Amino acid sequence: MTRPRTSVPHTARVAGLPPGLRSTRATRAVLALFDTRSTAALSPAEVQAALERAGEPVNRVTVYRLLDRLVAAGALQRHVDAARISRYGRRATVPQEPPPRLECRNCSRQFALAGTSALQPAIAALREAAAAAGLHDLDVAVRGCCPDCSAAASGEGAA
Repeated sequence: MTRPRTSVPHTARVAGLPPGLRSTRATRAVLALFDTRSTAALSPAEVQAALERAGEPVNRVTVYRLLDRLVAAGALQRHVDAARISRYGRRATVPQEPPPRLECRNCSRQFALAGTSALQPAIAALREAAAAAGLHDLDVAVRGCCPDCSAAASGEGAA
């Protein structure tokens, strides 16, 4: 028995869907997740957990394959953090350097540093020096302790 054809094929263009990708429930859910968290850098496990919380459970293998397809299609970008965990985030519509980020050495979460104006001159100087040395497509990550972990550590030391 064949399935009846729907009026919109899976390969039809959906807003935000890269060309060549099928419009599956999982694809739409992952793109929607990154649309709501445009500055997030999420691991595959974090993507799967967020989808489950949103009522869109997706198999772990499907999440990995889908993230790789979205990177190949140019919708997401991938980088590897200090703990060697792949993290994914929305790719900018205009090619640019990836935004600098803080990688917390305690909880492994990542935070964008783009809005931190006090760091901008140092980051700009670093990128200029790297460009002068012939290094391009620089990915800046600062490893340290996030505000939540810092507060927890100072609370533990006071007890």
